[in-house]
Amino acid sequence: MAEQDPIEKMKMAHPVDAELFGPIGAAAAHICKDLAHCFVDKRFEFMDPAEYQAIGRPSEMMCIYWREMLFRVYWAAALNLMRHQRWQAGCVGAFNAPANLLAFAASLRGLLEAAPDAWYSLRQAPGLLAENRHVIEAALNRSADKFGINQEFEDRLIHFIYARKVGKSEKEMTPDSHIARAPKDYRNSIGLPDDEREALNELYDELCGICHPTVDSLTFLWEQETTGIRIREGLDDLHIRRICHKYERTIGYCLSLSVTLSALCLKALNLFSLPETRCPQIERWDFNAIPAWRKAQAAASRGTVQ
Repeated sequence: MAEQDPIEKMKMAHPVDAELFGPIGAAAAHICKDLAHCFVDKRFEFMDPAEYQAIGRPSEMMCIYWREMLFRVYWAAALNLMRHQRWQAGCVGAFNAPANLLAFAASLRGLLEAAPDAWYSLRQAPGLLAENRHVIEAALNRSADKFGINQEFEDRLIHFIYARKVGKSEKEMTPDSHIARAPKDYRNSIGLPDDEREALNELYDELCGICHPTVDSLTFLWEQETTGIRIREGLDDLHIRRICHKYERTIGYCLSLSVTLSALCLKALNLFSLPETRCPQIERWDFNAIPAWRKAQAAASRGTVQ
């Protein structure tokens, strides 16, 4: 008997995810479920900045710096997968009978905001780690003879964990890496073609309209008649299906943007001999069909990205 296709197995394991979001929905749900339990109770320790500055030896400082940078990549990738899992589960739960359009829209909007947020901070990670594999490994082995940092990459990782909205009175005293951007800034950072960006913005605006206490959050519950109005049941499941069908490509892209990127970060971390950031479970997944991972693998083998 022929072995069952992996995609079909995932669709059977996550039928509602597949119904709403297609094969990528089932795959995203499966990856998150497979990995999330690995992250719980994971601990990383970071050195106090004053203690770090007092070390003085470049080899030791570079070892600590890159250990903590790899910690931050793992930390961000893990939290993003755990957050994504909850947003996607919220969508699925809102579709299950009795369907709830308002809850679905809120969960899908959260997912659409979270995906570009992860991209903004983690997009450099797989390629950068692969490109600098030998330099980072030398630092971890305390054989680096020069001190150097990647401030932009460090700030992006810090931004993912700590960024928040700040008031005008706080802004001057708050590092830029700790200030959250507007949702549109994260979406624009993806660099989508005009038609894809327009579709993403259109979907986001529709979901916002449903979530806000405006006419869009009410129109599915009533209809105009000749001499008055009629309040109706709502047919939430039909409206959810319409959204998923109309924006299938855009939603699928966001699922991949969030989950695939985080998974590639974990794959890249496995290039290094640092036990704290190894993720054996990610090796069960084959990402060789993904151009970004093929490029990272090539970079890791030769030390540079073309």
